[in-house]
Amino acid sequence: MKEWYSVSELIRMDLPGMPGTTRGIDKRAKKEEWTARPRSGKGGGLEYHLSSLPDAARNELVRRAQPVLPALPAPVAALAPRKSTEEAPADLAARKAEGDAQAAFLRGAAAARMDAKREILQMVENARRAGVSVEPVTVDYNAGRLEVSPATRQTLPTISPASVRRWSRQISGHGLARLAGRHGHRAGTGIIDTYPQLGAALRAFLLKYPHAQATRAHEWLRARYDLDWSALPAELAGDGPIPMPSVKTVARWISRWKEEHAALYERLRNPDEWKNRYMIGWGDASAHIERPNQVWEFDSTPADVLLADGRHSILGVIDLYTRRVHLHVSKTSKAAAVAHLTKKALLAWGVPDIAKTDNGQDYVSQHLNRIFQALGIEHQVSAPFCPWQKPHIERFFRSFSHDLIELLPGYIGHCVADREALRARQQFSDRLFVKNRAVEFSSLSAADLQTFCDRWAAAYESRPHTGLGGQSPQAVIAAWPEPVRRIEDERVLNLLLQEVPDGGWRVVTKTYGIRVENVEYLGDDLVAHVGERVRVLYDPEEAGLIYCLNDKDQFIGRAECAELTGASRQELAARCKLAQQRRIQQDTRAARREAKAFFPEAAAETILQAREGRLVVFPPGPPAETYTTPAIEGAAQSLLPPPEPNILPVSAERQEALRQAMAAREAAEVAPERPDFDSPWARVRWTFALVLNEGRPRETLSAEDRAYVRQQYRIKPSLERSMPGQFDTEKREQYEELRAWFLQEPDAEESPSQQAVG
Repeated sequence: MKEWYSVSELIRMDLPGMPGTTRGIDKRAKKEEWTARPRSGKGGGLEYHLSSLPDAARNELVRRAQPVLPALPAPVAALAPRKSTEEAPADLAARKAEGDAQAAFLRGAAAARMDAKREILQMVENARRAGVSVEPVTVDYNAGRLEVSPATRQTLPTISPASVRRWSRQISGHGLARLAGRHGHRAGTGIIDTYPQLGAALRAFLLKYPHAQATRAHEWLRARYDLDWSALPAELAGDGPIPMPSVKTVARWISRWKEEHAALYERLRNPDEWKNRYMIGWGDASAHIERPNQVWEFDSTPADVLLADGRHSILGVIDLYTRRVHLHVSKTSKAAAVAHLTKKALLAWGVPDIAKTDNGQDYVSQHLNRIFQALGIEHQVSAPFCPWQKPHIERFFRSFSHDLIELLPGYIGHCVADREALRARQQFSDRLFVKNRAVEFSSLSAADLQTFCDRWAAAYESRPHTGLGGQSPQAVIAAWPEPVRRIEDERVLNLLLQEVPDGGWRVVTKTYGIRVENVEYLGDDLVAHVGERVRVLYDPEEAGLIYCLNDKDQFIGRAECAELTGASRQELAARCKLAQQRRIQQDTRAARREAKAFFPEAAAETILQAREGRLVVFPPGPPAETYTTPAIEGAAQSLLPPPEPNILPVSAERQEALRQAMAAREAAEVAPERPDFDSPWARVRWTFALVLNEGRPRETLSAEDRAYVRQQYRIKPSLERSMPGQFDTEKREQYEELRAWFLQEPDAEESPSQQAVG
């Protein structure tokens, strides 16, 4: 079975509980910290380990990987029925002893028949010793003249001499058990037992479908064996068709098989329940434990109490030598919660040698593995679905969950059946108008449940334990004579156990230093590591500082956030910049001192001389011949200077008039588009801006625009004061000249175009 799966494979297999898109799988893998590795195939990407996938997807992959068993072939010949013959035992005494032993196990009506016949035989034996034969005894018994127990009289109202003699022979040959008779179904003589293929087929059916009803099994038998035997050849038909048992017969056979093979049936029906009821645990899982903190076991379980803010999880750790425990209440079982529980145990107990966990994502995360590696703790992970590999914490949680927690408000039971029973206790009036109403939330908070767990654990450690020889965990640790390894500085644990997002790795940038949760940290020690990837640790009690390590877990330095420490960010940045300049200057001077011995400034000359020393002198090439074409000649003629033109002189006034006329004509061709104005003042300002800001000649303005501006100046004297402030100071003189031009009547001057025409 494969262990690694790419994103495309997971999408293609359409597994339950898995997103159906690449983005969805990548997002969930990052959130749940799936175990991944680079994909070696074409296209690259990542592939994820089977143990990281959701439970539903993982179970489906395991199911698909199981080989498909071939269907049983249809029967073509019936086995000969087993002859119901009674095999006589070789030794009469052994047979009688076996019958006498079986009599002790008889119950009910069979035992009543045996006791009644035995009492009558004893009465007949007493009469025989007195010289009375069996016939008068039977007559007196039937007439009611003999004293017997009421049970015997009720079981055997009348008897005969032949019956009495037969009973005597049965005791002599088969023991007391034969007096019970052979009433009811005789074991091994039914249809299913007579035809072994029927029993084998039913066992195969139960193996595949242990929860199926007897009616389905009977229907399957009929479909397989209820054939038309008359249509089969004689050599295949055998002794004839197999008789079909009834539904009740199949039900009785299945019920008897389940009782006789209870362990096997439980293993097929519910493997977890089989582990709880039948799996042998005769060994001592702590026999190899010799000292405190040798092995710790971790586990998590959902709390069977609904708190004020919903259901929480309880995380636990136990020391196998002393049976001391620590509990931690968390909303969910995640790596940060496990780290917090580990910190509590480390401070209280010391440092363990081995930490045993299951293979859940919260226990095999990179954060927790990094903590165990930094503390020198060996991390052992149990196999999937094997809780018996850490039995002590499992047994502890069973004791905890079935104790006083059942008396807390908001208790919801240990399973679905318990929850239904608790729900049924509610009054009918409480459930009348609320369909499927669950158990009400309690008023307990997570802090209240944590206080309860701490008090319960303290009392648990003071109780005697059978596994400790009747001693309590406190007495065991108090009697330990040797020292225990401890971490005295709690701040060191805070740094190692505090989880930093994205695994704690950051890149030192030149823009903002190191950013952790949108908070920027700067420091003198980081100036030499700009562009490098560093691991970040931070103390939650001192949020303004972070501590940086390189990829070899060597301390680089620390950085601070000026906003959190109260320092000046400008001063901190200036100090870091100065430190960088000093370091660069020192490195530059050292590099230059080293470079002086090699004269790198003459590198070009050195290389050129080396190349010239490798030059090879070749003889001159063949003589050149001029080549030409008509196109080449035409191109050469175009390069010759043109002859001087014969131009008549033009006066300066004439040239200026022509220039203005051409400018007016060009401006008229590209006249600006007049926008929509919200006020007359805006149109006046726009007309002035065409000349003063955009540089258009005033002659290009239309007569309509000029007349509009002249009219506005006459009806609004305020324009004289407000308009000059709309333009720059250096354009004030141009504005005054342009305003005078606007106010001048058009007949008072001759336009440049008219002058050019004249």
